[in-house]
Amino acid sequence: MTRMSGFRLMAGLTTLFNVLALNLAVLAAALPLITAPAAVSAASATLDRWRRDGEDRVVRQFIIEFRSRWSFGTLVGAGVPMIAVVLGLAEIRHFAREATLTGRAGLVLGGGALLVTLAALGYLFQLTGDQPGLPPVDLWSLSARLAVRNLLVAGPLSAAPIAGLALLAGRNPAVLLLGLPVFLLHWLKLIAQPGLRRAGLAGLAGAG
Repeated sequence: MTRMSGFRLMAGLTTLFNVLALNLAVLAAALPLITAPAAVSAASATLDRWRRDGEDRVVRQFIIEFRSRWSFGTLVGAGVPMIAVVLGLAEIRHFAREATLTGRAGLVLGGGALLVTLAALGYLFQLTGDQPGLPPVDLWSLSARLAVRNLLVAGPLSAAPIAGLALLAGRNPAVLLLGLPVFLLHWLKLIAQPGLRRAGLAGLAGAG
């Protein structure tokens, strides 16, 4: 019993170390901002390899995936929706300050569009990890359709942790070093998998 507990403890510590190491690699790779889409796509593929094949040399695998995904298609495919989230948040803040009918209408419409975009991120990250060569327009279209179909579940489950991480990082950016970005990415991918299976893309969700 004691030996088994020791094995579990070591396994837990190894998992934690890998998460923190992968998280640090992602943050370093995404630091120039323009490389953030490729970093997220590489992290998504690395998590899938870790889960599916037990490849726990996560930093090495991340570097391999990052090099293979450094392309204009990946930058545009994953980058545009990420920029859309930032712009959407700015629009929400703008309309929230306007106590007019136009401001309220903009708040509702902008909030709805932002919710769909946030719900689409999990599908987007899973698909960019699985199919890095997928054309950006096809990637956006498929992710948006899946987000709308599963909005009642994927919307709140995606928006809440993203908002929480944004608030924490806004107060103290150092919290990003605690592995929260990688945990968030893993969570968004988990949310996306049921929708992918229902859409007949179970091979993508399961095989990664």
